Amino acid sequence: MANKKVTIRDVAKEAGVSVATVSYVVNGRTDLKISDETRKRVLQVINLLNYSPNQAAKALASKRKNQVGFAISDTDSVLKAADEMQVMKTVTKFLGDKNYDVFLIPPSRFENYGQADALICYDLDKSTFSAIGDCNFAPLLALDCYINDPLFFQINTNLERLKAAANKQFSGEKYQYVLLDTNNAEKKEFITDFFEDVLFVSSPDDIKNINLKNVLVSSEALLPFIPKKYNICFEPDTTKEKLELLYTAYEQAANRVPIENHNLCV
Repeated sequence: MANKKVTIRDVAKEAGVSVATVSYVVNGRTDLKISDETRKRVLQVINLLNYSPNQAAKALASKRKNQVGFAISDTDSVLKAADEMQVMKTVTKFLGDKNYDVFLIPPSRFENYGQADALICYDLDKSTFSAIGDCNFAPLLALDCYINDPLFFQINTNLERLKAAANKQFSGEKYQYVLLDTNNAEKKEFITDFFEDVLFVSSPDDIKNINLKNVLVSSEALLPFIPKKYNICFEPDTTKEKLELLYTAYEQAANRVPIENHNLCV
């Protein structure tokens, strides 16, 4: 809705409620029975669409605290946990240089993180992402997870970049893309369809299932576990360009800047 002023009807339609309900939430009516779930959903949509008559949404945009939440998945995989901490460390360093503090949102702990200017959700499935969104109306950024909802920015690795790097290093020879398993079904399906040979791993033992001498890796956390006998092409998921794109998306979301393309790849 970047090309026209957002109306109360737009908010009602997106939130799946009546215009009257939106009006009640906007005006802070407490004499009417509106569930917390409905109120949160309406406030979230108001915030994301930047419905200008709502002073609360404007206040959210102006009262920046320079704090960003980083949400991770609930996993028993030591490799996955190592990857999450590696990526968070990189994001924290990058945003720290821009005077932002990053705090960890523990797995399965969904509550209102009102102190955050935005929440970065790393490699989460859609239902978990939605659960966090239902509890918060700060902007949500989907990092390395396929959400495919125009209300939210998603910043993913450009698979064409990975394929080009592998084709160049292996001179057209066959290779296997080895990466960490994910609960994001859409992401998993897209990667499987894109590459000819893919191996998802959850534990170091899964590395034994590599079936080609040429291996493409994009997660830094996996590198120490892949034997030197393989020809490894390391093309990182997390690059400076990707972090810059994440920061740009954060700034646009936090400042309610209307933008058409919310699906970003690098």
